[in-house]
Formats: sequence, structure tokens, C-alpha cells
Amino acid sequence: MPEDRRQEELAAWARRVWPGEEPGELAMEPVAADGSLRLFLRLRAGLRSLVAMSNPDNPAENLSWEYLASHLGRLGLPVARVLAADQKAGRFLMEDLGSGSLMEAALELGDDQEALAALYRPVLAMLARLQARGGEGLDTSLCHDTPELTPEVLRAQEANYFLRELVLGAAAWPQEELPPGLEDELDAFCALAGQAGPRGLVHRDFQSRNIVYGRGRYGLVDFQGARLGPAQYDLASLLHDPYVQLPWGLRERLVDEYLELRAAEGAFDREAFRAGWAAVSASRLMQALGAFSFLTRKRNRPHFAASVAPALTSLGRVMADPGLAAYSALGRVITGAPGRLGPESFAFSGKMQ
Repeated sequence: MPEDRRQEELAAWARRVWPGEEPGELAMEPVAADGSLRLFLRLRAGLRSLVAMSNPDNPAENLSWEYLASHLGRLGLPVARVLAADQKAGRFLMEDLGSGSLMEAALELGDDQEALAALYRPVLAMLARLQARGGEGLDTSLCHDTPELTPEVLRAQEANYFLRELVLGAAAWPQEELPPGLEDELDAFCALAGQAGPRGLVHRDFQSRNIVYGRGRYGLVDFQGARLGPAQYDLASLLHDPYVQLPWGLRERLVDEYLELRAAEGAFDREAFRAGWAAVSASRLMQALGAFSFLTRKRNRPHFAASVAPALTSLGRVMADPGLAAYSALGRVITGAPGRLGPESFAFSGKMQ
């Protein structure tokens, strides 16, 4: 269906289910969905602004999203309240958290590390609460895709994704020329990351574009992939986020601040967190790199290509951790991939997938 027709149908449905009196004319503004195939519209009637979402082709994801919106809201986390839903058609009307993002606010601050730390501190507190309390009463049968990030999930959805989409795909690295022992190393590496503790609820994409920010208020979106997993995962998503390239010293400082905030929420094993930090961070960065390559080459989203170089730089630095020295074949792939990438590496294949 043409995009303008989809927008018209979603707006017409939103008008019918609008809270209170049915509005007259609705001002309509498309909201960018980044890598998602979902459609979002910001709709305004008078002084009221709401957001409508359409996702008719993924009912399982919709079920998870609506359930998690309710679950996270009960924990006091700043998620949009769902005001109307049609699960069968995949349509939802929700509160409007705002149009600004943590990414935009952070980029405006430039190199002011004290201001950046102050901007990120409430986000760390939000994450500490999500990690500490998010698993309470969670119905994992309603988690989309899998109930938990396990070694098997990290191998299939992160390491293999990175290998297929970035290394073999964008970098065009011939499979027969990959370093010997790479597959065995990836098995062991994903076991290390996937078994890391402590465990908690993982948002799965806790990065600056998914944190709404404006006038000192924060909001959380894109949580439909949340499930149980290593507590390090979301902090790695935030601090190694290639959209905002935080200075490395600030990243380390914010890890310390997160650990203080998390400990204030209840019992927490800091030593276990530290022990798993590098491996989980590397796994998360591999997932992101696979996604950037997929979205540029197979979804025709060229703006994601700019994130590949900073993500590879962060991944190389994380892999330099002494605790990951045994993964030499993986290290050679990570250091060798940039030299195989060029502008043509991220050209759209011509067929949407």
C-alpha cells in the first residue's frame, strides 16, 4: 500500500478512537521510524498531541510492545500510555512524549563533559530502575522473539549477524580467507557474553535515539524487544552508542555512576558486572554493526552507514581488554574489516528485504 494511503488510514482510525470528543481536523506529521518498518504519525487537535502507530505485519511484536508498555509504566518508567489499541489491525494511539532525543541534546553539548554527565545521569537512574525492577512479575511468554538473551541467541542474532552482514557482506571478505578458528572462537565468545551476570530486564536497544528528551524530561521508546539478559547489555548500548561518541574517559566515569545508582536500587554484584562488561559490550557492538550494514544495503537507509566507523573503533577498543585476549581470530577480523570497507560497501542492493 502506498505510504500516503497508509498515513490517511491510520489518521482516520485515530480520529475515531480519539479520547474525549471526536476531533475535527487533525494536523499530521510523520515521525521517523529509523530501522523499523512501522509507521508513526504525530497527530494534533487543538493543543493536544498524540502519536499513532501502525504495524499490521507483526502481530507478535505488537503484543509484546503493548504488554511491555503497561509493564514498564507500572514500574514508574517514563513510557507513553496506550490510549487505544486495535491488535488485530496493528494500530495504536498513545501519549506523545515529545520530538527531541537524548542524541540531539548530547550533540548540542559538544565536548562539555560535565554537561554531558549531567544529561546522562537521569538516564542512568532510569536504566538502574529498569534493570533492578523490570524482571518483577514479567511474563516472559509475552517477550517478542525469545524470553532471554542466551549464548545461543547472541550467536545467532549478534555474532552471525555481524559476520554475515558486515564482514562477508559489506566488507566482501571471502569466507575461505577468514582467520582459522573463528567459528570456534565465536561459540566460546557468545557463551562468555551470554552467561554473564548479574541478570535483569534488557531493553535491547537502549541508545540515544530511543530516549526522548526535551525541557528536562525523559521518555523511553522502542522497548518491544525487551527480555531478560546480562545487565551490562543496555549500558553498553548507551555508552558505546555510535550516534553520540562519548569520550572514553567519560564512558568509564558513567559506568561507575551507573553502578552506584544500581546498587542503591538493591543487592547487586558489581564484580560480576565488571567481569562481563567487555564481552557483553563487544557482542552489543557486533549486533549494531550487523544492523547498520543490513539497513543500508538491504533496507535502503543510507544514513546508518556513517555509524559503522565509530562502532568499529569502539569494538576494537573493547576487544583490547586483556580479558578478551584469547579471541585472536575475532580480533583480526575486527581490525581487518575497516580496510575492506569503502563507499561502495554500503550501496543499496536494489531489493528491499
